[in-house]
Amino acid sequence: MIWFAATILLGAFLVFQVQPIISKCVLPWFGGTPAVWTTCMLFFQLLLFGGYLYAHVLRTYCNPFAQAAVHLLLLSAAAMTLPIEPSDAWKPTGSESPTLHLLWMLASHVGLPYFVLSSTGPLVQAWLSFHDNSERVYRLYALSNAGSLFALLSYPFLFEPVLSVSTQSSMWSLLFCLFALVQGYVAVSLFRITPDSFEATEPKAPETSPASTAATAPVSAATQAAWIALPALASVMLLVVTNHVCQDIAVVPFLWVLPLSLYLASFIVCFDSPQWYRPKPIAAVTLAALALIQGKTLLPGSIQLIAEACCYMVMLFGACLLCHGEVARLKPGTARLTQYYAMLSAGGALGGVIVAILCPLLLNNHAELPFFVALVTALTFLLFFACKTWRQAEYDWAAAARLKYGALLVMISPIITMAFVSNNRTIASQRNFFGVLKVREKPLGICLVHGSTLHGMQRHAPHQSQPTTYYGYESGVGHVIKELQQQHPSLRIGIVGLGCGVLTSYGRPTDSFDLIEINPAVIDIADRYFTFMKDCPSSMTRHLGDGRLVLERMTDAKFDLLVLDAFSSDAIPAHLLTRESMSLYKERLAEGGVLAIHTSNNHLELSPLVHNLSRDAQMDSRMFEGIGDNSIGTTHSTWMIIAQPGHTIFQAASLAKATTATDEELREAPLWTDQHHNLVSVLRLWQ
Repeated sequence: MIWFAATILLGAFLVFQVQPIISKCVLPWFGGTPAVWTTCMLFFQLLLFGGYLYAHVLRTYCNPFAQAAVHLLLLSAAAMTLPIEPSDAWKPTGSESPTLHLLWMLASHVGLPYFVLSSTGPLVQAWLSFHDNSERVYRLYALSNAGSLFALLSYPFLFEPVLSVSTQSSMWSLLFCLFALVQGYVAVSLFRITPDSFEATEPKAPETSPASTAATAPVSAATQAAWIALPALASVMLLVVTNHVCQDIAVVPFLWVLPLSLYLASFIVCFDSPQWYRPKPIAAVTLAALALIQGKTLLPGSIQLIAEACCYMVMLFGACLLCHGEVARLKPGTARLTQYYAMLSAGGALGGVIVAILCPLLLNNHAELPFFVALVTALTFLLFFACKTWRQAEYDWAAAARLKYGALLVMISPIITMAFVSNNRTIASQRNFFGVLKVREKPLGICLVHGSTLHGMQRHAPHQSQPTTYYGYESGVGHVIKELQQQHPSLRIGIVGLGCGVLTSYGRPTDSFDLIEINPAVIDIADRYFTFMKDCPSSMTRHLGDGRLVLERMTDAKFDLLVLDAFSSDAIPAHLLTRESMSLYKERLAEGGVLAIHTSNNHLELSPLVHNLSRDAQMDSRMFEGIGDNSIGTTHSTWMIIAQPGHTIFQAASLAKATTATDEELREAPLWTDQHHNLVSVLRLWQ
């Protein structure tokens, strides 16, 4: 049993370690957007289904000797594809489809090793059933999810802060080789199983034995449909709740770890032992959380966001427990173990396809959230009244049938409520790989919003040409532009992060702008609903793609002012704040050029990091805090101003209150590189 358990535990650990490692390798090439994680999750869910299906086919159609031979060949082939880190040749140009390019790159570099790892759980459990075909085999599935949970929680706090990306990739590759040896040893043991002993392990008890009946009885189509539908619903809820909590409630780094941890924990609880699953109290708590979500506006404003996030987590955990508890209750005998797991993984993959592919194609907003929340509400409502006792999973489905109209009412209510909330004063909405962008109307004007992050506002006439939000005349970048315009008759200005184009309101006929934006929907919305760029007399050149990759290709560009405005969200592109990127910015500045970095952020303290990067690049830096004025649409902002030592910009009277870094700040500040950076080092837990 030790070798079987070790194989499953190590395989599960590697499955969930490779996901953040490979995602972090490619995250910089796609602007650091959260959609990279969603696409990677879709890829891994699809490959997980492929691995489970492979295990089912191998177990069904091959004898133990053939199973071992085939899998040993596959293990060897997977080991030959290492290491997994992609080369620079895979960097996107900006013209390709991000989703397809990312999926093809993942398939090329990690596809075969992950495919082998994903088949480990059901395949090893099937091999163990040759020796022990009792239900005890299913407990290894709980062990598998425990290994996955440890990998998930340990990465951001144990491995990422200590090891560089390349070291992480190399370490994972070495551990995979160790895994191949351990599983290879288990596979070789199958060679000792003779045809006679193999026949003896098949469930062939006497016909009158209940064990024989349970093992060989046909599984109904409804049960098989539940094996797919229930995991699909849990997978959908995981993804939609993660998207909502991370983008619309509180954009806190690593908040995506908590929902996924709860999702995995539900597997551990439900598959470890049937006694842990008690649907009636679970349904009661889930319904209470759903009710609090709908009534969050009755709570004090200071705790609304925290309460809503907590309620969503409780609701998600309850929904996953109910889905996985029911599917565990419906598990077949070990003879159908691999078919069962293949259908479970098909459901998980189906959920990923729905959220990552179908919803972005069919919807221009996050309408899937209210729909699936309502569906979970109705199903939980029915399950609560159908369950007859508080301690066991015994049902009276006739009672549930009598309450079907009540369940329908419960389902409709949250859809109507959330529809009104989401559509209030929304002028337009667009959705693509990078998320949902909304144009909303406010009393002063219209604004561009991505999740909970404001990307600029334009006031109504006659003030439509005045800079607003973080870019007002009294902001750090506003003072820098005015000072440089007084010193130079013309300026070449580069801007990474277009927003709705507010900064172009500073343009003069003699100035020129290079506008770099990774999201094509941002450019479309800025043209269609805002007039900053239309009204600007300066010449403009637009560049579509990741800011750093575009700047790398602009080898002849020299900017008098380079503005980085990509960090107001907490899903920040960390690759834009590394030692290597700072060296690139320094190369792209003209003689006497200035670099301005917008570091306003609710949950990340980026200013010390930028101070340290500037010192490392032998440049001076100042932090300027701008005070907002709601009456003219400006907001509080933090701008970092960076230039060569002794630059005249630092003597400007308008920037007199800009501050330098203290010795203590520089001692404690991180210094990110392309190989070594993590958001924990700049995470601000208390505001």
